[in-house]
Amino acid sequence: MIKVYQTKFGGKDALLEEQGNCWQVCIASILELPLEDAFDCRPYSDEVWFDKFNKWLLYRGLYCISFDHSADKPLACSQIIGYAIMDCMSTTLYHGEHHVVVIKNQEVVHDPNPRAEGRLGECRGLYLILPIQSDK
Repeated sequence: MIKVYQTKFGGKDALLEEQGNCWQVCIASILELPLEDAFDCRPYSDEVWFDKFNKWLLYRGLYCISFDHSADKPLACSQIIGYAIMDCMSTTLYHGEHHVVVIKNQEVVHDPNPRAEGRLGECRGLYLILPIQSDK
């Protein structure tokens, strides 16, 4: 994992090119890619971005699974070992917008927002990037 930092910080109502790129930055950090080579979910709607992301990962021999979290549905993956992306409520944007950080063994190891002050909002879920198993 390498620490890459956000270059865009706007909320969901900002122009597309100014919306926050924390997802792209977390992908670049975990996969150790230059930012411009990492998947950018911003151009895609909420309904299709995850499928587009998994197609992007497929070319790299990887796939992603997600786990939702809410007060009435405890996080099903609290014992996950290794890197993951945690979806949380932003503490720097309004309206409960999403922000993502890199975790390892359930501990935050990288907040891609260089303006972050160590505070994270409520956890909304986790994304795990896993290798595709080969039959070889």
